[in-house]
Amino acid sequence: MKRYFILGIVLVVLGGGGVAYYLGGTPEARRDRALRNARAYLKESKIREAILEFKKAVNADPRSVDARLEFGEALRNAGDLRGAYQELVRVVDLKPDFIKARFEVATIQLRSRQIKEAKGHLEKLREQDRNAYETRYLAASIAMAEADPDKAISELNEILKKEPTRATVHVEIGRIQFSKKEYKLAEAEFQKALEVDPKLSTALIALAQLYVTTGNPAKAEELLIAATKADPENEELLHVLGGFYSFTKKIDDFEKLYSELLKKKPDSLIAKKRLAEFYLTKNDSKRASELADAILKARPDDVDGHFFRGNIFIAEKKPQKAIEELMLVTRGAPRFAPGFYALGQSQLAVRQLDQARKNLTTAIELSPTWLPPRLLLAEFYAGRGDWHLAEEHIGRILHAQPNNYRALVVAGFVQLKKGEADKALAAFKKAQQVDPKVISAHLDVAMVYGLQKKYPEAIAGYEDALKLDPDHFGALNSLSQIYLAQGKADLALARVQNQLPAMKNQAGAYQLLGQIKFAAKDYGASVQFLEKALSLNPDLFSAYYLMGKIYVAQNKHAAAIEQLETAVKKDPMAIGPRMTIGVLYDQQNKPDKANKYYQKVLEMNRRFAPAANNLAWNYAEHGGNVDVALTLAQKAREIDPNSADYADTLGWIYFKKRAYGTAVSFLKESNEKFKSANPSVLYRLALAQQKTGEAGLAKEAVTKALSLSQAFAEQQEAKSLLAELQANKPK
Repeated sequence: MKRYFILGIVLVVLGGGGVAYYLGGTPEARRDRALRNARAYLKESKIREAILEFKKAVNADPRSVDARLEFGEALRNAGDLRGAYQELVRVVDLKPDFIKARFEVATIQLRSRQIKEAKGHLEKLREQDRNAYETRYLAASIAMAEADPDKAISELNEILKKEPTRATVHVEIGRIQFSKKEYKLAEAEFQKALEVDPKLSTALIALAQLYVTTGNPAKAEELLIAATKADPENEELLHVLGGFYSFTKKIDDFEKLYSELLKKKPDSLIAKKRLAEFYLTKNDSKRASELADAILKARPDDVDGHFFRGNIFIAEKKPQKAIEELMLVTRGAPRFAPGFYALGQSQLAVRQLDQARKNLTTAIELSPTWLPPRLLLAEFYAGRGDWHLAEEHIGRILHAQPNNYRALVVAGFVQLKKGEADKALAAFKKAQQVDPKVISAHLDVAMVYGLQKKYPEAIAGYEDALKLDPDHFGALNSLSQIYLAQGKADLALARVQNQLPAMKNQAGAYQLLGQIKFAAKDYGASVQFLEKALSLNPDLFSAYYLMGKIYVAQNKHAAAIEQLETAVKKDPMAIGPRMTIGVLYDQQNKPDKANKYYQKVLEMNRRFAPAANNLAWNYAEHGGNVDVALTLAQKAREIDPNSADYADTLGWIYFKKRAYGTAVSFLKESNEKFKSANPSVLYRLALAQQKTGEAGLAKEAVTKALSLSQAFAEQQEAKSLLAELQANKPK
C-alpha cells in the first residue's frame, strides 16, 4: 500500500509531461535519443549497435524521413543492400522531393544492374534540380554502367563548374581515366584533388595504386609513408600502407612514430592498430598479438582487431582459427578487401577451394589494382589446370609489375603446362634475373632445358644451383637424372660421390647412389648403398620403397612386400608402396589381399585413378559387385579420360553387364590407343564383337591378337574363340 501511494504522489507531482518522460518520453524524444546513440556508435565504428538504435528511432517515429535515411545509409554501409533499399524507398515514398534519398535508391539499383530503374530516378532528379550534385553524379554513374566513360567525365566536370573545390569529384574523374589506362590524365586529377585537400585519403590511395600499376611501387610507398607521418591518426590509411612495406630504412622510424603516439595517448586505437599491422608485416606475431588483444579488450567487436588476430593465426599456421576470426571480419566489413583476401588464403590452407576462390574474387572486385589476391588466385587456377584464367590474372600483374618474381614463376609454369617451353624458359630466365640468388629460379631454368633435351645447359643450371646451396638434394638428384637420361650412369655416380662430402643429408646422397645403380640394373650395389643410407637414417621411407622396387625387379615378391610394408610403417600416408603391394598381390593371384590395399589407397585419395581401376577390374573378374565395379571404373575414366587401360576396364565391365554395344565402343578405343599391340585387349574386343554379330571383325581382332609375338593370359581362350569363329564361317 505504501509503495503505490508514493508512486501516485510522484505521478501527480510530475504532471502530464512528467508521466510521458517517466514512461520513455514522446515519440520525438525517443527518436532523437536513439538517433544520438546511433550517431555516437557510428563514430566508434560500432555498426551493429548503431543499426539497432536507428531501428529504435524509426519504430518511435515511422514517418521521420531523416531517421529512415540514416538507417538506410547504415544498412548500406554494413552490406545489407536489400534492407537499405527498403528503407530508402520508404523515404522517397514519404517525401518524393528528397533528392538525397532518391539518389541513394538509384545508386543501389545501379549496383544491382537495374539501369532502367536508376534512369527513372535520374529523370525525377533532373525535374527537381538538373545541376544538383546528386543529379550529375548519378548521371555519371549511369554513363559508366553503360560503358560511356567520356559522358561520365563530362557530367562530373559539370559538378566542378559549380563546385570547383569538390576534391572527391576529381578523384572520381581520375578513377575513370585510370580505367581507360590514361594514366597521365588520371594522375593529374588525383593531384588536383590533393591540391584542394592535401589529406584526402581516397586521393592518396588512388594515386598510390596508380604508381603501383605503372610500375613504381617505391613511389607509392613513399607517398603513403609521407601521408601517414603528416596525419598519423588517419584511420582510412590503415591497411593500405601495409601492402607497400619493403623493410627499407625509409620506415625505420615508423615504429617510433606510433610508439610515441601511444605514449601520449595510451587509449589510441589507431596507434595500436598501426603498430599491430606493422609488427605483423615484420612477422613479429608476439607483439602483434599483444596489440590485437588490447584492441579487442577495449572494443570486442572491432573489425580490425579480429582482422589482426586472424592474420596472427595465419602466421602461426592455424588456418581454421584464422577462418573463424576472418568470417567475423567479412561480416562486419563487407567492403574490406584485405579481410576477404586473408579469409581466402586461410581457406586454401584447409582445402576449402570453392569458398577460397569466391573470397579471393571478392577481394579483387573490391580492390582491382591490389595485386596479392590476384596473384594468389592466379596460383590457385594454375594449380588446378585452369590455364586461361591463371594467364589472365598473371597478365594483369605483370603489366603492373613486370619484375614480380612470383608472377613470373607462375607465368612460366602456365606456359610449360600449355606446351610452350620457349615462353616458359623466357619467364623463368627473367625471374632468375630479378633475383639471381634464389635457387628455385636456377632449378626452373635447368628443368626446362632438361625437358628440351638441351643437356649441357641443364647441367650448367643445376651446377649453378649447387654453387648457391651445396646441400640442395633436389638439384643434385636432377643433375644425376640428366646424366642418366644420356645413358651416362658412371658420370651420374661420380658426380654424386664428388658432392657427397658437402652434403649434410648423407643418407639422401647414399640413397641417390642406390637409385643410380638401380637404374643401371646393378641391384647388388644398389642394395648396398641403400643399406648404408638406412644405417644413417633408419626412418628414410623412400629407401625402403626403393629396396622393395629392387626386389620386384628381381621377382622376389615376398622380400619386396616386406620392404614395402616397412615403408608404409615409416610413412603411413604414403600411397606408392601401398599401391605396389596391391599390384604384387594381384600378380600372385591374390585379389582379396590386393583389394584391401587398393581400398586403403582410395580412402587416402579418392581420386587416385590406378587404385580405382584395379579395384574395379578385380570386382568384375573375381565375383565382386559389378555395379560397384562400374562406378569405380567410371571414376578412373573421369580422372584420366585418355588412359587405354581405363577404357579397357570399362569395356570389359560393360561386357560383363551384357551391354555389348557399349563394350565394343570402349574396347575399340582402348585397342586404338594401344595401337593394336595389346593381345588381351584384342581378345576382349573380339568377344564383344562376336556378341554384337560382327563375326568378321571378331575373327580379325582375335587373329591379330594371336599373331603378336608375346604370350598373354587369355591365349588359349583366344585360340578356342578363333576356332569357333572359323567353324561358324558361312558357306
